[in-house]
Amino acid sequence: MGIRIDCHLANLKEFKSKYPDAHFEVITNTSKSILAPSRKLLIDAGIFTKPNGTKNPKMDFKEYKLRFMEEIYSNLKACSKLLELKDLAEKKTVFLVCSCKNPEFSHRSIINDMIEKI
Repeated sequence: MGIRIDCHLANLKEFKSKYPDAHFEVITNTSKSILAPSRKLLIDAGIFTKPNGTKNPKMDFKEYKLRFMEEIYSNLKACSKLLELKDLAEKKTVFLVCSCKNPEFSHRSIINDMIEKI
């Protein structure tokens, strides 16, 4: 039971076979997750390409974290989803899944921190 952040999209199939009773919450833009960073934030952070084909310089993770938390906390549906995942994690293991291989510099680590603080 609890929240885990060590799974990402590239190893999702492997984790699903190892943990068949776990819940896997995919929190990406492509999955249309309420817990995914906005396209604007990803462009501002230099992760996504701007419409003109260029990229912004990479944003400091501390600034990214603050802006992402602001996005989540200002969205009632997102806050409700955090509570839902916290409750679910009391009953079973919940994996937060996105495309980043390194969870330390991923929004799933931020979501995990936010859930722990509820």
